Amino acid sequence: MKKEVYICLLVFCSALMFGCVSKQQMEDIDSRLLSLETQGSSNTTTYSQVSTHIESLESQLHNIKQSLELVEKQFREQYAGLKTNSNTTRHEIRQVTGRLEEIEYHLKQKIHQLIQQKQASSKNELPVENIISRIQRIEEYLGLQEKSMPTATDQTISQEKTTVSPSSPQTPEDEMYTMAKSTFDQKDFKTARLQFVKFIKKYPKSKHADNAQFWMGEIYYQEKWFEKAILEYQKVIETYPNGNKVPAALLKQGHSFLELKDKTNASLILKELTKKYPESPEAKLALKKLEQL
Repeated sequence: MKKEVYICLLVFCSALMFGCVSKQQMEDIDSRLLSLETQGSSNTTTYSQVSTHIESLESQLHNIKQSLELVEKQFREQYAGLKTNSNTTRHEIRQVTGRLEEIEYHLKQKIHQLIQQKQASSKNELPVENIISRIQRIEEYLGLQEKSMPTATDQTISQEKTTVSPSSPQTPEDEMYTMAKSTFDQKDFKTARLQFVKFIKKYPKSKHADNAQFWMGEIYYQEKWFEKAILEYQKVIETYPNGNKVPAALLKQGHSFLELKDKTNASLILKELTKKYPESPEAKLALKKLEQL
């Protein structure tokens, strides 16, 4: 643009110097100069608009950049918080897992000791003493059987029904046991477990104590914690050897070992049941189970 203006001026000056420019030519040159000035002014305006637009875009870009920096900062803060929570949760999970593994180890150790004791006792028993012991246990069982005969099914021991004569009101001991058994029947195992523990602690020599201990084993059996169930049934056998729940406890110990896929020890327990209590309903069920094994 500037180059054209210079050329026109140069032509105009040359024409003046040499005096060979007509009036028409002068008007054409003036018109051309005016046109060039108008275009220059228009271009200046356009350049100003472009500059303004560029400044606007730069301002928007700056705002966008600030927004992105803010979002990035918030994201980093949230990520840091999530990472901290995740680490805390993982630590807690590791603690719980470790505790469960420790409990499982101790249970298996106790069960192993129990099995060894049973095997050792069966090996050390003399034949005559064994026969006398069996006769005594059968006689004791039959004596209790006249009062309360436990029943069983192929799947589990039937639930005990506690009835009280209207003429004889329940004692606090009976009421406490009845309440715990009712809670068990309603399958509120957590509450029933606490009630049975409290009952056994308060009335360790109660006529219901062996039953309460047996239902403790049933609670763990129903919850499929078979290792713990075996130990609770063993308390029935050791603490209340003359009680009417011993055959049922042996039967359920055998079932628990089967649930743990331990056929060897299950067979050992069931055979012990059939030998010690051959006339009991539980012994008949044990024989059926042994045939299946």
